[in-house]
Amino acid sequence: MGIDADRARKGYGVLETWVTSMRAGKRPTDGAFVTFWRILVEYPEVLAWERLWNEGLRDTYRDMYRKAHEIAPSKGIGWHLWHTNSFAPFYRAEQDYAEFSKYSDFLKVVMYNNSGGPRMAQYIRNVNATIFADLTPEQTLELTYRLQQYDNEKPLDKIPQEGLSADYVRRETRRAIAGVSPKVKIWPGIDIDIPTGPKEKKTQPDDVYAAVKAAFEGGAHGVLLSRKYSEMPLANLRAAGRAVRDLKLA
Repeated sequence: MGIDADRARKGYGVLETWVTSMRAGKRPTDGAFVTFWRILVEYPEVLAWERLWNEGLRDTYRDMYRKAHEIAPSKGIGWHLWHTNSFAPFYRAEQDYAEFSKYSDFLKVVMYNNSGGPRMAQYIRNVNATIFADLTPEQTLELTYRLQQYDNEKPLDKIPQEGLSADYVRRETRRAIAGVSPKVKIWPGIDIDIPTGPKEKKTQPDDVYAAVKAAFEGGAHGVLLSRKYSEMPLANLRAAGRAVRDLKLA
């Protein structure tokens, strides 16, 4: 790609210094975001290196997809999309569903709405200390909701204890379905008792029921109950089955 590696390394060093300074509470005169963007303008090699990393990952997916279909043409292969996709618009920009369609038969898109509340709150705390330090934490969350196209989600003081809504699952499923080609199946990952902090959201049967139902209402081809059977109380597993039966899918 013709990237100057020395310039990329220097740019990352400048970014590291900026992050360290921001986390120490030192605010630049021109503000956090303007200073961050100035670094990227001065060192475009940083973004070029980010693209290089992503292209390397896509090359791996392409090679695995091609080889898998050479070995067993009728068997599908797909990928897990990290939960960061739900929080960070910069990361989401790199997760192009249309591009995934070229080397995927299915996608397991993480849509963990229960643990998603605490995770979103932690993401907001992190970026509010750096790139969005010009804003209050509440303003950072509102900006994130708008950029991610989330409506009617709870405020910052509620999401760690209450999680994200089942409607988040429905919307994200629809977005994924709209983004991929018709041949690609979308299997949302629904979280059941993924560990959270002592005072944070715990999964209840009604949560599982609502999330599974929302995924299928959003057009999902199936769901993946996540992440480990050993973590899941039977009552919560039964709620998933109840949702499937009530939707007359089984």
